[in-house]
Amino acid sequence: MTKNTQRVDDVLPFNPVTDEYESFILEITPKQAQYILHYHNRDNRKISPTQVNKIFKSIENDNWLLDGQPITFNVEGNLTEGQHRLSAIVKIRDESRTFKVVIVTGVARDTFSKTATNKKRNPIDEIQRKYSDATQLEVSILGDLLKRRRVQRLSMQNAISNYEEWVKLIQNAIKMTGDFEYVMDRYSLQRKTVGSFMTLCNRFGYTEECRNFFDLLDAECEDEKDPTTLTKQFNAYFDTNVAKLSNEKRMDVFYAMECLALDRIIQREDGLIHFIHPDTFKSFEHGDMEEDVEDGGSRTYRRFLG
Repeated sequence: MTKNTQRVDDVLPFNPVTDEYESFILEITPKQAQYILHYHNRDNRKISPTQVNKIFKSIENDNWLLDGQPITFNVEGNLTEGQHRLSAIVKIRDESRTFKVVIVTGVARDTFSKTATNKKRNPIDEIQRKYSDATQLEVSILGDLLKRRRVQRLSMQNAISNYEEWVKLIQNAIKMTGDFEYVMDRYSLQRKTVGSFMTLCNRFGYTEECRNFFDLLDAECEDEKDPTTLTKQFNAYFDTNVAKLSNEKRMDVFYAMECLALDRIIQREDGLIHFIHPDTFKSFEHGDMEEDVEDGGSRTYRRFLG
């Protein structure tokens, strides 16, 4: 254990070791943050470098936001909340810069194990904070389409801006799914991925071709009496190769299948075309799907990437 040879009042304007339960505001420097972490963080969870970097980037991009979250110390003077924020402040390495924080001292020991934790906030909580009528399905589709575009994942930081950008298209896609009852029944577990695919079709000008494919697929899912070559092979491939995959992998492959099916509809709108061309097709993995068409990739898949 490192011995503290410095007086507390030489570095901090308060003593973290106290039974006095009180709160106050302090302008803290990187040097003070480092001192606290070095001498007053001996009863805490392991610091996550990933979380520290997230906070550091947030400070760099959006400045230090006054979010009301306190830095707390128990009666023994050890941190109970705030070690990641303090670690991010240390990374700033600019002693002329200060950060306004709320300090709370005198917190009871063992609060980690005895107190019920707060509910973790998710992107949908942030969206519904501003748009109370936002639905779980809308946000699920938003998260899925961002994943498909491979630019960013839905997060607390980008939730509202992405929702505002995509919500109208997502709502139109949800209405579209209502026109394909039998498809949505057969592929109910892939509902959000169908919705994200339709949203991207709407965004990039493929609404008519998208409707055409799902019309053909819906007709087959209804009675299977007169299937097209494309839709018959689409369903057969899913049943044989995809249905038993893990949930995330099944969604990935199903989305890639939708993209390839749209390629085929663009080639022949009546669906009388093979779903997979064995001479050029490689797999539904991302690396193969993003290849040029002549190398086995999908034009639609490439177009929808961010």
